[in-house]
Amino acid sequence: MKPDARSFRIALVADRYVNPPPGGLDAVAAAVQAGWGVMQLPADDYPAEVAGPLLAEVAEQAEEFTRHGYGLVLVGDREGLAEALARTGVAVPDGITPDSYVQLLAFLNGRPAPAAARDAGRPPG
Repeated sequence: MKPDARSFRIALVADRYVNPPPGGLDAVAAAVQAGWGVMQLPADDYPAEVAGPLLAEVAEQAEEFTRHGYGLVLVGDREGLAEALARTGVAVPDGITPDSYVQLLAFLNGRPAPAAARDAGRPPG
């Protein structure tokens, strides 16, 4: 895999934090500030026949990232994600359901350097 400009760290983010209502918590902005990439999870109101295949794709990408030493976290939650990840052999990553931008930023900044960043010989962020 090519080196990742986001320090080998990916946040799996619930749709409500990617497309927040007015005044809602914007996890994408926090992730960018902390140097993380973002993978959006399917919206909660997607029917199972739509969400299932999308969650399977997220799980396959999460498995690829995990295999290459990337750090993963979960922001929010999504029904069906744990089962999709389990089918690829990936555990649900550490996560947060943040109450504020500051709380989310502290969580992201507090994560240890992933193996891929250490192997590349450079610090995250």
